[in-house]
Amino acid sequence: LRLILGREGLLTDSAACVVYGRDSSHLTGGRPLAVALPQTVEQVADVIKACAEAGVPLVCRGTGTGLSGGAIPSHGSVVLATSRLAWLDPVDAAGCRVRTGPGVLNDRVTAHSTAHNLHFAPDPSSQSVASIGGNVAENAGGPHCLRHGVTLQHLLGLQWCDARGRSWTTGRSLSTERGFDLTSLLCGSEGTLAVVTAADLSLVPDPAEVVTLLAFFPNLDDATGSVVNLLGAGLLPVAVEMIDQSMLRAVEHAFQFGFPTDVEAAMICEFAGTAKEVEEDSQRAESLLVKGGAREVRRAADQAERLELWKCRKKAFGAVGRLAPRYVTMDVVVPLGELPRLVRQIQVIKTKHQVEIATAFHAGDGNLHPGVHYDHKNEDESRRAHAAADEIIRDALDRGGSCTGEHGVGLEKLHAVPWQIDREFASLQWQIKNLFDPENLLNPGKMLPPVESPFAPLKPLPTETVFAWDSLTVSAPGEADLAEIQAQALARGLWLPVGVFKAGPDRGLGTGGSVADLINHLQPQPGLLAGCGARDALLELWSETGDGHLFRGGAPVFKNVAGYDFTHALCGSGGCFATPRAATFQLRPVPEMGSIFKFTTDFADPTFTARLTGLLSFLTHRSSGTAAANCLLDEATGTVTIVTSGRNRDWDLGRLPTNLQEIWPELVSSSEHLVEFPQVASLLTSENFPAWALHSGSWTSFAALPGSKAVYPTGPKQLIWQGKPRLWWSSDHHHSVQGWFSDTCLESGEVSPLPEPVETAPGDLLRGLKKIFDPDNILGGPEWLTGGDHGD
Repeated sequence: LRLILGREGLLTDSAACVVYGRDSSHLTGGRPLAVALPQTVEQVADVIKACAEAGVPLVCRGTGTGLSGGAIPSHGSVVLATSRLAWLDPVDAAGCRVRTGPGVLNDRVTAHSTAHNLHFAPDPSSQSVASIGGNVAENAGGPHCLRHGVTLQHLLGLQWCDARGRSWTTGRSLSTERGFDLTSLLCGSEGTLAVVTAADLSLVPDPAEVVTLLAFFPNLDDATGSVVNLLGAGLLPVAVEMIDQSMLRAVEHAFQFGFPTDVEAAMICEFAGTAKEVEEDSQRAESLLVKGGAREVRRAADQAERLELWKCRKKAFGAVGRLAPRYVTMDVVVPLGELPRLVRQIQVIKTKHQVEIATAFHAGDGNLHPGVHYDHKNEDESRRAHAAADEIIRDALDRGGSCTGEHGVGLEKLHAVPWQIDREFASLQWQIKNLFDPENLLNPGKMLPPVESPFAPLKPLPTETVFAWDSLTVSAPGEADLAEIQAQALARGLWLPVGVFKAGPDRGLGTGGSVADLINHLQPQPGLLAGCGARDALLELWSETGDGHLFRGGAPVFKNVAGYDFTHALCGSGGCFATPRAATFQLRPVPEMGSIFKFTTDFADPTFTARLTGLLSFLTHRSSGTAAANCLLDEATGTVTIVTSGRNRDWDLGRLPTNLQEIWPELVSSSEHLVEFPQVASLLTSENFPAWALHSGSWTSFAALPGSKAVYPTGPKQLIWQGKPRLWWSSDHHHSVQGWFSDTCLESGEVSPLPEPVETAPGDLLRGLKKIFDPDNILGGPEWLTGGDHGD
């Protein structure tokens, strides 16, 4: 290792071994043999090879902010610290993306992107000191993940080394790509499968305005009930956070914010968007909070005051250290509708075990952090604290939740994971671990419970569509029709935001099939007003292996890191690995209105590309968070068609024609039409769209390759742009367009075989995964997947 890293790159002294032998949990492990500090990807690979050849375990570590013991080394292992792998590439502003090394700190990514009016949305409380590598290892969340999603939803791709020191990528780092999703598999795998050496991150446009409310509730039940009421009323804040009275008193004692401590809960509710939008939403929210029992609602007067309010939440667990020498901190998560009941049960558990509990909540997504205080020198107190913690976890699981939403399993929850996952799921985890790391050298003893554990029974397979309206989810069997699900959801002011509206034999814009079709193939034709991709909306998946074994991955909750993420990894894999039998999806509030604008312009105008660039940037930045726009280009008729959504106000859709004219003065308006969003399928007519867009049975998608400067693929003459995932679609066949990856998804009404992965993706491991899920090749697949020896 010294030959590889030099004297300054390897630490073996006692002080370093103590520091790097701990993380932010109260757990302990063994003394590491050494601490490796590589500065290049090549050095990372060489360190892994050296450890593999010597049979020495390797534990990858970021900045040690983990709370579950995931980076604690076993005795005699090597700690590979990524802090010196801290490069940041230039921001790709047009593509809203950036590549970073794993040692880059979370908030440095946003600081790096600020000049482009972009930011990195995942913001764990430790973001000022947490590294991107650690965020990926744990699939980190944070307060602002309510609207934007956790780390996985902002991860385009990874560069990584396997247990033999071979360097790979997870794919092409596109906005979306069909196939077994290695990015989903590795994200949240806690360094047990790979060592991440770079991450391609998706960035989010900065909002024009942010309004932050702070509400104080005399009654805790009223506070938790108000969370459900807010989201059920169709509001979608970027964050809804809470702390209970014990936590509030600790924070106030530590920082003297001037907050009242005679209330049972304090809530932060934040809205972001245009100035008029957030003013309207925050006023509605303030009214709902007061109606729901809030004694007082304060509004941050400026950015400085807003940051002070957030300090109240983000410094919460630092303040808890004043209350007791130690605490058991959990990150249980339940379906949103179960949040008030779980909070009430925690109070019962607190009394039963005679312990003190202070709780912070990512309340908007049902994620709780109860901290059970104890003195580790008092054996009885310690026992009661851990018994209370386990009872909270079991109660969350009984309510359909997860034992860990964002902290990970690590060492801390090894005993609890079997309470949640079924035996077949556990078996598949161990088979994948053995495939990727046959000598069990990468972070051994973490995340995967022993195979002999008594696992939970398989959760019953849904046989009909069931909506949990207060939890904003829907569960349905694989054969359920997406259009019927959408119709029922839209009637309640919600929808499955993947952009499917109507059923029928056509395979054009705005059509879809069954739940199983969506999971198998993502969306093999353009989606209308899609607010996210299929992987982003999927929460829970029942699947059957090729040899007939049923298993379930995920949970009906908005955060879950209890095990490898088969749920999202299998989504889009073409049905070649497993057969989807049922699924649970997240629902979102619908926008108020849908609108279509048609224009004519001269496609041969020299300024066409520049104008189109400005138009697409405008449409991207005005996305509501639940629906994104479409733009159709038809060179044959010189027509530009824009489909978007919003509010029927002078400052929103009422101003949109003027906005568009300012961006592209040469556009000549020919028509515009507004409908209430639940009736937006009525726009899908021959009067509004050309036949090729509505009825084509063949579609090729185009995704911009990293670093591409091209605005659109110039080969096809008829194109559809969708904002989320950011793709262009053509009903013609153009397979080689510079700067773009093209995938012929649909051919004469039939879904095409999975495209062959890029050469830097591990074909042997993908074929090995095929053998695990479908050992007898019952489900078939392309030759590149079903042939070859996975041990190559």
